[in-house]
Amino acid sequence: PHTGRLALYLLGLRATCPPPSPHRSLVTWLKYYLEEDWRGSRRHGHPLTSYYQYGLGVLALCAHHKRVREEVIRRLLTAQHHGRLGHEGNAVDTEAVVALAFICLERRRLVGTELAAELRAAAHRASRSLAKAQGPDGIVGNIYSTPWALQVFQATGVCQTEPAFGQAMVTLLENLEAFSTAATMAQVLPVLHGRSYLDIASMHCREEPDTLTPLDMEPQAEVPGNKTVQLVVECPLPWCYELRLYDRPVPVPAAASLLDVLQAAAALEPHDFKFHTQDTPQGPFLTQVLGLEARQEKRNYWQLLTAPNTPLQMGIADYRPQDGETLILRLSEW
Repeated sequence: PHTGRLALYLLGLRATCPPPSPHRSLVTWLKYYLEEDWRGSRRHGHPLTSYYQYGLGVLALCAHHKRVREEVIRRLLTAQHHGRLGHEGNAVDTEAVVALAFICLERRRLVGTELAAELRAAAHRASRSLAKAQGPDGIVGNIYSTPWALQVFQATGVCQTEPAFGQAMVTLLENLEAFSTAATMAQVLPVLHGRSYLDIASMHCREEPDTLTPLDMEPQAEVPGNKTVQLVVECPLPWCYELRLYDRPVPVPAAASLLDVLQAAAALEPHDFKFHTQDTPQGPFLTQVLGLEARQEKRNYWQLLTAPNTPLQMGIADYRPQDGETLILRLSEW
Protein backbone atom coordinates (compact mmCIF):
# COMPACT_ATOMS: atom_id res chain seq x y z
CA PRO A 1 0.00 0.00 0.00
CA HIS A 2 1.16 3.55 -0.82
CA THR A 3 -0.06 4.80 2.55
CA GLY A 4 2.71 7.23 3.42
CA ARG A 5 3.20 8.78 -0.01
CA LEU A 6 -0.53 9.38 -0.52
CA ALA A 7 -0.82 10.80 3.01
CA LEU A 8 1.99 13.31 2.37
CA TYR A 9 0.41 14.27 -0.95
CA LEU A 10 -2.96 14.87 0.70
CA LEU A 11 -1.38 16.95 3.46
CA GLY A 12 0.30 19.11 0.82
CA LEU A 13 -2.91 19.29 -1.19
CA ARG A 14 -4.90 20.40 1.86
CA ALA A 15 -2.33 23.16 2.50
CA THR A 16 -3.01 24.61 -0.98
CA CYS A 17 -6.74 25.04 -0.24
CA PRO A 18 -8.02 23.12 -3.30
CA PRO A 19 -11.66 22.88 -4.38
CA PRO A 20 -13.23 19.80 -2.74
CA SER A 21 -14.12 17.68 -5.76
CA PRO A 22 -10.72 16.63 -7.23
CA HIS A 23 -9.30 15.05 -4.06
CA ARG A 24 -12.37 13.30 -2.63
CA SER A 25 -11.48 10.06 -4.39
CA LEU A 26 -7.90 10.30 -3.07
CA VAL A 27 -9.18 10.51 0.50
CA THR A 28 -11.29 7.41 -0.16
CA TRP A 29 -8.20 5.65 -1.51
CA LEU A 30 -6.25 6.57 1.62
CA LYS A 31 -8.97 5.01 3.80
CA TYR A 32 -8.72 1.87 1.65
CA TYR A 33 -4.91 1.80 1.93
CA LEU A 34 -5.09 2.05 5.73
CA GLU A 35 -7.30 -1.03 5.85
CA GLU A 36 -5.14 -2.93 3.33
CA ASP A 37 -2.00 -1.90 5.18
CA TRP A 38 -3.19 -3.60 8.34
CA ARG A 39 -4.99 -6.55 6.73
CA GLY A 40 -1.92 -7.48 4.67
CA SER A 41 0.15 -7.95 7.79
CA ARG A 42 -2.44 -8.98 10.39
CA ARG A 43 -0.48 -12.06 11.42
CA HIS A 44 2.57 -9.90 12.24
CA GLY A 45 0.61 -7.51 14.46
CA HIS A 46 1.88 -4.37 12.71
CA PRO A 47 1.15 -2.55 9.43
CA LEU A 48 2.47 -3.91 6.16
CA THR A 49 4.35 -0.61 5.58
CA SER A 50 5.22 0.88 9.00
CA TYR A 51 3.60 2.64 11.93
CA TYR A 52 5.15 5.85 10.57
CA GLN A 53 3.19 5.60 7.31
CA TYR A 54 0.11 4.36 9.17
CA GLY A 55 0.25 7.38 11.50
CA LEU A 56 0.73 9.73 8.54
CA GLY A 57 -2.40 8.26 6.97
CA VAL A 58 -4.47 8.97 10.08
CA LEU A 59 -3.03 12.51 10.31
CA ALA A 60 -3.84 13.23 6.65
CA LEU A 61 -7.44 12.01 7.03
CA CYS A 62 -7.85 14.21 10.11
CA ALA A 63 -6.41 17.22 8.23
CA HIS A 64 -9.18 16.67 5.67
CA HIS A 65 -11.73 16.50 8.53
CA LYS A 66 -12.54 12.84 7.88
CA ARG A 67 -13.51 10.47 10.67
CA VAL A 68 -11.31 7.44 11.32
CA ARG A 69 -12.62 4.15 12.66
CA GLU A 70 -11.93 3.71 16.38
CA GLU A 71 -10.22 0.37 15.73
CA VAL A 72 -7.67 2.10 13.48
CA ILE A 73 -6.91 4.67 16.19
CA ARG A 74 -6.61 2.05 18.91
CA ARG A 75 -4.04 0.14 16.88
CA LEU A 76 -1.80 3.20 17.19
CA LEU A 77 -2.59 3.66 20.89
CA THR A 78 -1.71 0.02 21.58
CA ALA A 79 1.54 0.25 19.59
CA GLN A 80 2.60 3.37 21.49
CA HIS A 81 1.69 1.83 24.85
CA HIS A 82 3.79 -1.29 24.14
CA GLY A 83 6.76 0.59 22.62
CA ARG A 84 6.39 -0.85 19.12
CA LEU A 85 6.75 2.35 17.12
CA GLY A 86 10.21 1.91 15.63
CA HIS A 87 13.97 1.85 16.18
CA GLU A 88 16.47 4.55 17.16
CA GLY A 89 15.96 7.73 15.11
CA ASN A 90 12.98 6.23 13.31
CA ALA A 91 11.16 5.77 16.63
CA VAL A 92 11.25 9.56 17.08
CA ASP A 93 9.75 10.17 13.62
CA THR A 94 7.00 7.64 14.22
CA GLU A 95 6.17 8.65 17.78
CA ALA A 96 5.95 12.30 16.70
CA VAL A 97 3.72 11.59 13.68
CA VAL A 98 1.43 9.41 15.79
CA ALA A 99 1.25 12.09 18.51
CA LEU A 100 0.30 14.74 15.92
CA ALA A 101 -2.44 12.43 14.62
CA PHE A 102 -3.76 11.98 18.18
CA ILE A 103 -3.81 15.74 18.86
CA CYS A 104 -5.54 16.41 15.53
CA LEU A 105 -8.29 13.85 16.16
CA GLU A 106 -8.91 15.26 19.62
CA ARG A 107 -8.92 18.93 18.58
CA ARG A 108 -11.10 18.40 15.52
CA ARG A 109 -13.57 16.49 17.74
CA LEU A 110 -13.54 13.52 15.42
CA VAL A 111 -13.70 11.05 18.34
CA GLY A 112 -15.84 10.57 21.45
CA THR A 113 -15.08 12.19 24.82
CA GLU A 114 -13.50 9.11 26.42
CA LEU A 115 -11.22 8.36 23.48
CA ALA A 116 -10.32 12.06 23.19
CA ALA A 117 -9.03 12.00 26.77
CA GLU A 118 -6.92 8.92 26.00
CA LEU A 119 -5.47 10.57 22.90
CA ARG A 120 -4.63 13.76 24.82
CA ALA A 121 -2.80 11.78 27.51
CA ALA A 122 -0.95 9.71 24.88
CA ALA A 123 0.19 12.85 23.06
CA HIS A 124 1.65 14.33 26.26
CA ARG A 125 3.38 11.02 27.02
CA ALA A 126 4.92 11.18 23.54
CA SER A 127 6.07 14.76 24.14
CA ARG A 128 7.87 13.74 27.34
CA SER A 129 9.37 10.71 25.62
CA LEU A 130 10.70 12.86 22.76
CA ALA A 131 12.31 15.27 25.22
CA LYS A 132 14.10 12.33 26.87
CA ALA A 133 15.31 11.12 23.47
CA GLN A 134 17.30 14.32 22.90
CA GLY A 135 21.07 13.86 22.71
CA PRO A 136 23.71 16.20 24.15
CA ASP A 137 24.09 17.80 20.71
CA GLY A 138 20.44 18.94 20.76
CA ILE A 139 19.31 16.44 18.11
CA VAL A 140 16.19 14.39 18.84
CA GLY A 141 16.69 10.97 17.23
CA ASN A 142 18.50 12.23 14.13
CA ILE A 143 18.62 15.54 12.30
CA TYR A 144 15.64 14.63 10.09
CA SER A 145 13.43 13.50 12.98
CA THR A 146 14.18 16.64 15.00
CA PRO A 147 11.60 18.82 13.13
CA TRP A 148 8.95 16.19 13.87
CA ALA A 149 9.75 16.36 17.59
CA LEU A 150 9.64 20.17 17.46
CA GLN A 151 6.22 20.03 15.82
CA VAL A 152 4.96 17.95 18.75
CA PHE A 153 6.43 20.41 21.27
CA GLN A 154 4.63 23.20 19.39
CA ALA A 155 1.35 21.28 19.22
CA THR A 156 1.33 20.29 22.90
CA GLY A 157 2.16 23.84 23.97
CA VAL A 158 5.35 22.98 25.88
CA CYS A 159 7.72 24.95 23.67
CA GLN A 160 8.00 27.76 26.25
CA THR A 161 8.68 25.44 29.21
CA GLU A 162 10.50 22.46 27.65
CA PRO A 163 14.30 23.06 27.53
CA ALA A 164 14.62 20.43 24.79
CA PHE A 165 12.69 22.74 22.42
CA GLY A 166 15.20 25.59 22.53
CA GLN A 167 18.20 23.27 22.29
CA ALA A 168 16.73 21.41 19.33
CA MET A 169 15.83 24.64 17.53
CA VAL A 170 19.39 25.96 17.84
CA THR A 171 20.76 22.69 16.45
CA LEU A 172 18.22 22.74 13.63
CA LEU A 173 19.22 26.25 12.56
CA GLU A 174 22.86 25.17 12.49
CA ASN A 175 22.08 22.20 10.21
CA LEU A 176 19.59 23.56 7.68
CA GLU A 177 21.82 22.47 4.78
CA ALA A 178 20.84 18.87 5.55
CA PHE A 179 17.27 19.56 4.39
CA SER A 180 17.79 19.50 0.65
CA THR A 181 14.81 17.49 -0.66
CA ALA A 182 11.20 18.58 -0.99
CA ALA A 183 10.04 16.10 1.66
CA THR A 184 12.60 17.15 4.27
CA MET A 185 11.97 20.84 3.56
CA ALA A 186 8.26 20.23 4.14
CA GLN A 187 9.09 18.84 7.60
CA VAL A 188 11.30 21.73 8.68
CA LEU A 189 9.51 24.77 7.17
CA PRO A 190 6.44 24.71 9.49
CA VAL A 191 8.71 24.63 12.56
CA LEU A 192 10.77 27.60 11.34
CA HIS A 193 7.52 29.58 11.15
CA GLY A 194 6.23 28.44 14.56
CA ARG A 195 3.71 26.02 13.05
CA SER A 196 3.03 22.30 12.80
CA TYR A 197 1.11 20.05 10.39
CA LEU A 198 -1.88 20.50 12.72
CA ASP A 199 -2.27 24.05 11.41
CA ILE A 200 -3.18 22.58 8.01
CA ALA A 201 -6.34 21.10 9.53
CA SER A 202 -7.45 24.46 10.98
CA MET A 203 -6.67 26.65 7.95
CA HIS A 204 -9.39 29.03 6.78
CA CYS A 205 -9.06 28.84 3.02
CA ARG A 206 -9.70 31.99 1.03
CA GLU A 207 -8.63 33.51 -2.24
CA GLU A 208 -4.99 34.50 -1.98
CA PRO A 209 -2.64 35.93 -4.61
CA ASP A 210 -0.01 33.62 -6.02
CA THR A 211 3.16 34.89 -4.39
CA LEU A 212 5.35 31.88 -5.08
CA THR A 213 8.41 32.67 -7.19
CA PRO A 214 11.01 30.19 -8.44
CA LEU A 215 14.34 30.11 -6.66
CA ASP A 216 17.51 29.96 -8.72
CA MET A 217 19.65 27.33 -7.06
CA GLU A 218 23.38 27.83 -7.40
CA PRO A 219 25.30 24.64 -8.19
CA GLN A 220 27.60 23.38 -5.45
CA ALA A 221 31.15 24.56 -5.79
CA GLU A 222 33.58 21.91 -6.98
CA VAL A 223 35.98 20.70 -4.30
CA PRO A 224 39.39 19.93 -5.84
CA GLY A 225 41.38 16.82 -5.04
CA ASN A 226 40.57 13.33 -3.84
CA LYS A 227 40.02 11.44 -0.60
CA THR A 228 40.05 7.84 0.58
CA VAL A 229 37.25 6.36 2.65
CA GLN A 230 37.50 3.01 4.44
CA LEU A 231 34.28 1.12 3.70
CA VAL A 232 33.25 -1.67 6.08
CA VAL A 233 30.25 -4.02 5.87
CA GLU A 234 29.22 -5.87 9.04
CA CYS A 235 26.66 -8.64 9.44
CA PRO A 236 26.31 -10.05 13.00
CA LEU A 237 24.55 -13.20 14.17
CA PRO A 238 21.97 -14.58 13.49
CA TRP A 239 22.16 -13.44 9.85
CA CYS A 240 25.86 -14.23 9.23
CA TYR A 241 28.55 -16.39 10.77
CA GLU A 242 31.27 -13.88 9.95
CA LEU A 243 30.89 -10.32 11.30
CA ARG A 244 33.03 -8.34 8.86
CA LEU A 245 32.15 -9.12 5.24
CA TYR A 246 33.93 -6.25 3.52
CA ASP A 247 36.75 -3.91 4.52
CA ARG A 248 38.42 -1.90 1.75
CA PRO A 249 39.78 1.62 1.15
CA VAL A 250 37.79 3.40 -1.59
CA PRO A 251 39.33 6.40 -3.41
CA VAL A 252 36.78 9.05 -4.47
CA PRO A 253 36.68 12.76 -5.38
CA ALA A 254 36.90 15.15 -2.42
CA ALA A 255 33.23 16.21 -2.69
CA ALA A 256 31.89 12.62 -2.86
CA SER A 257 28.87 11.58 -0.78
CA LEU A 258 28.42 8.18 0.85
CA LEU A 259 26.34 7.16 -2.17
CA ASP A 260 29.28 8.11 -4.41
CA VAL A 261 31.56 5.95 -2.23
CA LEU A 262 29.23 2.96 -2.64
CA GLN A 263 29.09 3.48 -6.40
CA ALA A 264 32.88 3.76 -6.57
CA ALA A 265 33.29 0.53 -4.58
CA ALA A 266 30.89 -1.24 -6.94
CA ALA A 267 32.84 0.05 -9.96
CA LEU A 268 36.20 -1.00 -8.49
CA GLU A 269 35.07 -4.54 -7.60
CA PRO A 270 31.80 -5.33 -9.40
CA HIS A 271 31.94 -8.99 -8.38
CA ASP A 272 32.80 -8.35 -4.72
CA PHE A 273 30.68 -5.32 -3.89
CA LYS A 274 27.04 -4.81 -4.89
CA PHE A 275 24.29 -2.75 -3.33
CA HIS A 276 20.73 -1.62 -4.02
CA THR A 277 18.73 1.41 -2.93
CA GLN A 278 15.06 2.33 -2.89
CA ASP A 279 13.84 5.80 -3.82
CA THR A 280 11.88 7.53 -1.05
CA PRO A 281 10.64 11.12 -0.61
CA GLN A 282 13.67 11.67 1.66
CA GLY A 283 16.12 10.41 -0.97
CA PRO A 284 17.66 6.98 -1.71
CA PHE A 285 17.41 4.43 1.12
CA LEU A 286 19.90 1.56 1.38
CA THR A 287 18.06 -1.78 1.14
CA GLN A 288 20.63 -4.39 0.08
CA VAL A 289 24.40 -4.82 0.44
CA LEU A 290 26.44 -7.82 -0.76
CA GLY A 291 23.18 -9.63 -1.53
CA LEU A 292 21.87 -9.20 2.03
CA GLU A 293 18.48 -7.49 1.98
CA ALA A 294 16.99 -5.53 4.88
CA ARG A 295 13.30 -6.36 5.11
CA GLN A 296 10.42 -4.88 7.10
CA GLU A 297 9.00 -8.29 7.97
CA LYS A 298 12.39 -9.42 9.33
CA ARG A 299 12.61 -6.20 11.37
CA ASN A 300 16.11 -5.42 10.21
CA TYR A 301 17.74 -2.49 8.40
CA TRP A 302 21.12 -1.27 7.20
CA GLN A 303 22.49 1.04 9.89
CA LEU A 304 24.99 3.69 8.75
CA LEU A 305 27.80 4.53 11.15
CA THR A 306 31.10 6.33 11.26
CA ALA A 307 33.74 4.38 13.20
CA PRO A 308 33.78 3.26 15.85
CA ASN A 309 30.05 3.40 16.60
CA THR A 310 28.46 6.77 15.80
CA PRO A 311 25.18 6.65 13.77
CA LEU A 312 25.07 9.02 10.80
CA GLN A 313 22.54 11.84 10.97
CA MET A 314 22.07 12.07 7.19
CA GLY A 315 21.10 9.80 4.32
CA ILE A 316 23.55 8.17 1.91
CA ALA A 317 23.10 10.88 -0.73
CA ASP A 318 23.61 13.76 1.73
CA TYR A 319 26.45 12.59 3.99
CA ARG A 320 29.93 13.58 2.77
CA PRO A 321 32.66 11.66 4.61
CA GLN A 322 36.06 13.14 5.45
CA ASP A 323 39.35 11.91 4.04
CA GLY A 324 40.50 8.86 6.01
CA GLU A 325 37.10 8.32 7.66
CA THR A 326 35.85 4.77 8.23
CA LEU A 327 32.21 4.18 7.34
CA ILE A 328 30.36 1.09 8.54
CA LEU A 329 27.25 -0.46 6.97
CA ARG A 330 25.84 -2.74 9.66
CA LEU A 331 22.83 -5.02 9.29
CA SER A 332 20.90 -4.31 12.50
CA GLU A 333 17.64 -5.29 14.18
CA TRP A 334 14.91 -2.95 15.37
